[in-house]
Amino acid sequence: MTSVHVDSISSAVRQAARAEGLELDAAQLAVLPLLARAGAAAISGEPGRSVYLWGPPGRGKTWLLDAFCEAVPLAEKRRLHFHDFFRELHARTFEGYGQKGFAQQSAFAAGLDALLGDARLLCFDEFHVNGPADAAFVTRLLREVEERGTVLVATSNYAPHELLPDPMFHHLFEAGIELITTRLQVAALDGTLDYRSTRPRGTAGFASGHHLREPDAASLAAAGLRLPEPQEAAVLSPGPVALKAARAADGQLWFTFGDLCAARSAASDYLALAGEYRHWVVSGVPDTTHEDPFAWQRFGNLVDVLYDAGCRLDVLGFRNYAGTFPGIAHEIDLARISSRFGMLSAPVPA
Repeated sequence: MTSVHVDSISSAVRQAARAEGLELDAAQLAVLPLLARAGAAAISGEPGRSVYLWGPPGRGKTWLLDAFCEAVPLAEKRRLHFHDFFRELHARTFEGYGQKGFAQQSAFAAGLDALLGDARLLCFDEFHVNGPADAAFVTRLLREVEERGTVLVATSNYAPHELLPDPMFHHLFEAGIELITTRLQVAALDGTLDYRSTRPRGTAGFASGHHLREPDAASLAAAGLRLPEPQEAAVLSPGPVALKAARAADGQLWFTFGDLCAARSAASDYLALAGEYRHWVVSGVPDTTHEDPFAWQRFGNLVDVLYDAGCRLDVLGFRNYAGTFPGIAHEIDLARISSRFGMLSAPVPA
């Protein structure tokens, strides 16, 4: 590792901030040298510089990770979101499972090997662990990354000991937590300001979307929306469950809450569709008295996926929303999703 690489990576991140009219705050500046040294280690092949960066939502972790990844002058690098990782790993694993001579374990190993490729730097955003299957996969990932000498830089809303918070399953990830706390450099990015709550309204991407609590003709027109016609309905099959869309044309997907979230849709479906359809509308979103927790969890997953993919989201309904999502059990997940959803504005009629 050379100081030249450390300095150049730090300078490039600062320059990226200036180019966007941003100023790094004290908390971000405090962790920047840690990231720069990790990037320099990936270039030089020095092990033991992986980083686990955690903190509340909206403190700039994702922006910092993206700017850092872009600043590292290395071709052998990958940037993955939690949902991307599991979608790709599951797909690659089950491609191999069942082939002649492949046991389940070797299919998993082959899938993970194909996913990581020749990466010397792995940037992993929104690191969290939802259940026993996640615990097994992520623990294996942490071990594999260490064995390869790959530098891992992960961001999370969870402190390491808070991962897989369900007390019934938490013990299943204790080995993974030990790997994080003993093999990675753990740092908190916990500035006092939630930047999403103060960010000016966006003109593109997720922040260009709207929340129309009472979607009448005037507010729909102000948001540039037109109700779907019956002949525009389509059935999409991004995964094993067919999804009925009210519209799927010209880059726009329009679903009712019932057809998307009450159906057995999955984050992998949203990921598969987000590349082609950059504008999503979900209408008929009920009030919080709607009691299907699985539907609300899918809606929260949709917000996460579309935010990370930079897709516009317009939400019609959800009249009594006041910062909470039914079915989002853990306060950290609720804070992250609410922070993102809060970026959607009410359109102003002309």
